[in-house]
Amino acid sequence: MSSEPTITLYDIPSALPSAPYSPSPNVWKIRYALNFKGLQFSTIWVEYPDIKPLYEKLGAAAALTKTDGTPFHTLPLISDASTGAIVSESFAIAQYLDKTYPDTPRLFPLGPPSYPLHAAFNTAFRSQIGPLFQFTLPAMHRALTPGSQGYFNATKASILGAPTLEDGEPKGAKRAEEWEKVKAGFDGIAKWSVAGHDFFVGDAISWPDIEVGAFVLWIRTLLGAESPEWKAASSWNEGRWARLLDALAPYEVVTV
Repeated sequence: MSSEPTITLYDIPSALPSAPYSPSPNVWKIRYALNFKGLQFSTIWVEYPDIKPLYEKLGAAAALTKTDGTPFHTLPLISDASTGAIVSESFAIAQYLDKTYPDTPRLFPLGPPSYPLHAAFNTAFRSQIGPLFQFTLPAMHRALTPGSQGYFNATKASILGAPTLEDGEPKGAKRAEEWEKVKAGFDGIAKWSVAGHDFFVGDAISWPDIEVGAFVLWIRTLLGAESPEWKAASSWNEGRWARLLDALAPYEVVTV
């Protein structure tokens, strides 16, 4: 492999104290995946309002659509100079990386026949974590740079059914009540693997672990390692989610 990275990961910058550090769990899936596979890559940071112009500049097609049928320009996005490929959407990027770099650790140990099962896992996982967004979206808004905050609030507040993300964040006694709903979701997710195993497929990290781990990292990063929410979550399911982050820690490297 060349000593110079050929892969570029387009990511969202933050104003977190640990910056450069992405506040996006979907981009974290691919940062984890690239580091897990040992692939060299560079990062270009893109503010939210600049994502659509980036797609247009690169001639990239959006992999997702909005509810009104228009293209949904979002990150992660990668470009690979060694193949000329430009790929968006985390699941599609993960498949591309396994196909293009077969001599690196596999994200999907069972290969393409397992893709439908992984797609079903993603759908089920997202259905379990709905209550989480009322906590993490307002926190993500606070973590973004000024160049992205206005756009993010304007496009995401409707998810919480509120005028602003801040208005949609649970407070007071309701906060603890709503956090119990988050716990119930993760209790359900914990049942999807064999008892006594921290990973979802066998005894090694694979795509489902990265997918879930990125959202667990989202909790710890945005709400804070000392927050009551993370202190509770790190103990859920006999500490499983804290152990998952420990297992993924070697792949948290942020390249610039």
